[in-house]
Amino acid sequence: MLVTHIYFNGQCKEAIELYKQALNASVETLIEDPEHSLVIHAEMLIDNKPLIVNDFGNDDGYSKSGGYQLCVQFDDEAALLRAYEIMQNGSTTIESLQPTDYSPCTVRFIDMFDVRWAFWV
Repeated sequence: MLVTHIYFNGQCKEAIELYKQALNASVETLIEDPEHSLVIHAEMLIDNKPLIVNDFGNDDGYSKSGGYQLCVQFDDEAALLRAYEIMQNGSTTIESLQPTDYSPCTVRFIDMFDVRWAFWV
């Protein structure tokens, strides 16, 4: 099984709350460092698919990876629009809401935590 792991460098709690609200994500595991109020390890489910997140690991000086995108396929356009409306605040649009050859509604953007997303129906 391939599982995505994202480092948020101090903003993990905020990202978890945003994804819970926009994508109905559930938190299965949450381990925090109470002294520094940081997330050591969290496991979330988005549409029953795992996502691991934490606040550590992306500042090791080895890479600045931008070659990824998280994709969410929605059952209908209303659900897509609802999620995008919630996540749009502080985001950067890559491709505006539009129909494509493979979907009646798509959007690509980078959220406020610098995570790249593609939504489609």
